[in-house]
Amino acid sequence: MTSSRKTTHHHTPRHAAEVAFEIWRSGPVSRAALAQRLNLSLPTIANAIIELQEKGLVADGMSSPSTGGRKAQLLDVRSDLGRVIGVSFTSRGISAATGDLKGHLRHLKQYNFSVVNGNRGEALATLEQAIQDQLDLEPGQPLQIGLGVSGLIDHQAGVSLAFPRFENWSDVPLVKHMEDRFGIPTVLDNHITGTTLAELLFGTHRGFNNALYVQLGPGLGMGIVIAGELYRGSGRNVGEFGHISMREEGGPLCYCGNYGCLESLAGDHAIVQQAQAGLQEGVQTRVAELASAAGHLSIREIFKAAAEGDRFALNLVDRAARLLGTGIANVVNLLGPDIIIIGGTMTGTGDLLLDLMAKTLHTKALSRVEKDVQITTTSFGRDETITGAVATALYHHFSEGTHKWKLS
Repeated sequence: MTSSRKTTHHHTPRHAAEVAFEIWRSGPVSRAALAQRLNLSLPTIANAIIELQEKGLVADGMSSPSTGGRKAQLLDVRSDLGRVIGVSFTSRGISAATGDLKGHLRHLKQYNFSVVNGNRGEALATLEQAIQDQLDLEPGQPLQIGLGVSGLIDHQAGVSLAFPRFENWSDVPLVKHMEDRFGIPTVLDNHITGTTLAELLFGTHRGFNNALYVQLGPGLGMGIVIAGELYRGSGRNVGEFGHISMREEGGPLCYCGNYGCLESLAGDHAIVQQAQAGLQEGVQTRVAELASAAGHLSIREIFKAAAEGDRFALNLVDRAARLLGTGIANVVNLLGPDIIIIGGTMTGTGDLLLDLMAKTLHTKALSRVEKDVQITTTSFGRDETITGAVATALYHHFSEGTHKWKLS
């Protein structure tokens, strides 16, 4: 039988870009693996690698384990050859960092900004300051700026369309604003998309084919990976996990205008509001004492009280876990992921929530779908969102010229 597969033998600049992209994405990697993944001949791969090595971008690294023959030299991108700046803007505030070409962070700085009390001008000024601070820390121009922002975005136009609970913020042309201000190529994406991308590229469990990244915090979002690629949908605004309707009637009003959204029932803000309502009604609970000691009531005080056996706090957490677990189970039944990665502020409160969610998932998801699903927490801890902004910048930079744009 004659194979219909076509293998390309000639070399073009585009091939060098594709090879550089694949080495960056999956390195350390052998020449043979590159040829197989890109459907290019070994001579074409060799010529592209020579070009990349002459530019200093790619270097031979470690040797692969021997299978009886000569050890294959593995190729990787030199992480020190350039840098990008990542900026994250969520309801938690604004943060910025510089990343090397393999996504390692340095100069991480955080800036207080409240979407409740702040305005559009303040937000833009703080974002500009965050970028300027990173530029001041190292000489030379970075390759790219990556912006990871909460809410709905228009990636192609570089516009932040809407930001949860931030009334002063709509249709903000962030990419144009920052490119005009700094003269550096800039890319914008949703912060949860960026964090999912970081897990796919740099995470502890990189290499998975089908996955869900679930962010639990003031907002509830989901990143979806299908067949090893980030799923974007036709409108590029997918994964609005918090706006799954859990109650048709009688649920609380969500800021999106709908009633009974999961976020309005089991998100960070929702649980705090439920605790505040209980305290106002005179419920006997340690939450009041812990909040007084902390100077404010946050999700941490509620989870701390629950971990200590406080009945009221336990009921709040258990109810939220059952709702969240049910929502995740619905998606698991639809998509059948290999792994579920949980992140967000609510994961920094101990194992109680995750254990309760896992129990609900086990009872709600189809056993033949759920039995092989691995559940884990984010690879990057509290730095997950800023790592996502850096990953967004790097992906955009390395995918230019490849004509792939699989994640865009």
